[in-house]
Amino acid sequence: MRPPNAIDFWRGVALVMIFINHIPGLDYSILTLRNYAISDAAELFVFLAGCSVAFVANGQATVKPLGAVVMRLLVRAFEIWQAQIATISVAIAILAASAIYFTDPLLLDWHGAGPAFSDTVRSSIGLVLLTYQIGYFNILPLYVVLMLMAVALVVLSRWSLLLAVAASVALYAATLAFMWKLPSWPVGGAWFFNPLSWQILIMLGFVSMVAKRRYPAWDAMLRRLWPFSVAIVAIGAVIVWIGYRPDPMRVPQPHYFFIFDKEFLSPARVINMLAIAIAFYPAFPVLSEWLGSAVRYFSCLGRNSLPVFCVASLLALTGQIIRYIGEPTFLLDTAIVIFGLVVLRVTAWVAEYQYSPPSS
Repeated sequence: MRPPNAIDFWRGVALVMIFINHIPGLDYSILTLRNYAISDAAELFVFLAGCSVAFVANGQATVKPLGAVVMRLLVRAFEIWQAQIATISVAIAILAASAIYFTDPLLLDWHGAGPAFSDTVRSSIGLVLLTYQIGYFNILPLYVVLMLMAVALVVLSRWSLLLAVAASVALYAATLAFMWKLPSWPVGGAWFFNPLSWQILIMLGFVSMVAKRRYPAWDAMLRRLWPFSVAIVAIGAVIVWIGYRPDPMRVPQPHYFFIFDKEFLSPARVINMLAIAIAFYPAFPVLSEWLGSAVRYFSCLGRNSLPVFCVASLLALTGQIIRYIGEPTFLLDTAIVIFGLVVLRVTAWVAEYQYSPPSS
C-alpha cells in the first residue's frame, strides 16, 4: 500500500464531490467545486487520471517497456468496462426494485433508464457496447475510451512528447470545430461526455507529470505561474457566483470554443481546470501537516478509485430515491452524506485488504 500522495488525495476529494453532486439538491453540494469554478470534479478526476498514466508509463526510477505499458492500459480499460457493466446493471435493478416496492412506475424512467425495461434486447447490447448509458452512470464509459486513447498517447510520446501534444490538441480542436460525437444507441443522441474532446485532459495530466520528471525547472515555472492561476481561479469563481454563461447564439462560430459546454469540454473549462491544478499544487504538504487524518482518508479513497467510484454511484442513486420518496431535510442530507462517507471508506478498506499481500 503506497503512502498518501497528492494525486491520490485530490482524486479522493474528487470522488467525494462526485458522490455529493450526483444527489441533486443535496444541501452539502454547496461545498463542491462546481459552485466555485467553471469546471467541476469530473474534470479534476480525468486530469488526475492523466497524471496516473504518466506513472504507469514511466515508473518511479526507469521508463517501463512500451509493451508492458500498453498491456497495463488495456487491462485497466477492460477492468473499467467490467465495472461499468456491473454498476449500471445494479443501478437498473435498484430502480426496478424501487418502482415495485414504492408502486411508482415513474422510477423506471429515471435518468433515461426507460429503454432498459421497454427495449431490453437492444438496450442489453447497448450496455455491453457502452453506447447505452443512463444519467449519472456515464463517466466510466468515458474512462474506458480514454484509457484506450492513452495507449496512443504513450506510444506517440515515446517518439516525441511534442508530437503527442500536437495530436491531442489537433483532435480536440477538430472535435469542437466539426462537432464530432460518439453516437448513443439504441436511443438517439450522443455520449454525455465526449471522449474525443475530454482526451485533452488526459494529455495535460500526462504531460505535466512527464515534464516534472524531465525538466528540473518545471517547479520553478509553476511557482511563477501561481499568481496568474490564482487570479484565473478567482475570476472563474466570480463568473459562477454571478451566474454568467455565454449565449451560444451570440458567440462566434464554432461556438463550442466560446461557451462553457461540458459535453465537449470547452476551452474555458480546460483553462479553469489547469488554473486550479496549479493554484492548489503547493497545498498538499500543508494539508498533510495540518489535516493528517483527512489526508489519509481521501488518499485511501483515491488509491482505490474504481471500486469507490462504483459504490459512490450506487449510493448516490439510493440517496436520490430516499430524497424522492421522503421529505428532504438538512438532517436527512447529513445522514446520507455521513453514511456515504463511511461506506466509501469501508469499500476502500475492503479493496486494499483484498489486494494486499498476506503477511508471513
